[in-house]
Amino acid sequence: MLSKLSNVVFTRYFASLSAAKKVAYLAVFIALSVVVNSFIEISAPSTKITFTYFVCFLAGFLLGPLPGFLVGFLGDAIGFLLVPQEVYWFFGLTLGLFGMIAGFVRKIPLRGRAGVFGKAVIALVINYLFITCFVNSLVNYSYLYIFLPHVVEGKTFWIYLSGRLVTQTIVYAVNVAAVAVVLSVFVTTNLFGLFRDELYARTGEAVGHRPEVKTS
Repeated sequence: MLSKLSNVVFTRYFASLSAAKKVAYLAVFIALSVVVNSFIEISAPSTKITFTYFVCFLAGFLLGPLPGFLVGFLGDAIGFLLVPQEVYWFFGLTLGLFGMIAGFVRKIPLRGRAGVFGKAVIALVINYLFITCFVNSLVNYSYLYIFLPHVVEGKTFWIYLSGRLVTQTIVYAVNVAAVAVVLSVFVTTNLFGLFRDELYARTGEAVGHRPEVKTS
């Protein structure tokens, strides 16, 4: 039962690790999430670019749906504790969903390098349309409507959304570019054996030579 559950919420690689290594991986990703969410940003016209999506996506895609959710949610919550804002509106829930979706899409049975990148594209498109365009915008609009009504005075959600999508698309594009670079390195080198299940046939008949990788 636990083994079946583990296969659902973790990638095969992450499930094969010892408990100590699982905790270490989560700690590293959560720390990265806190840093990029609260301390690192690039100023651009009309917006500020952060790499929160990038970290949450990698956590979900490399480790699984549950780690992806924990990294997004806890990274945002801890970041708020370190850099408090006037009102905390649980944006971490949407970031958690972002990582979780990436983790579930990774489980689509597509193989080879094209399969890995195909799944990444699917996850990024779903997250852009569902999380960035709709859920995040709705949460953000609700926050402004309740706590800062003068900011959205006279604006319907759809008017607010049309303006927000311009800046958020820029932010998202930068995060997608970062994902593409890092994912290319992982897939090309099969670093840590993170993608060995997709890159090598189950029968042992390799797409390339299947190296022995120790994970625990």
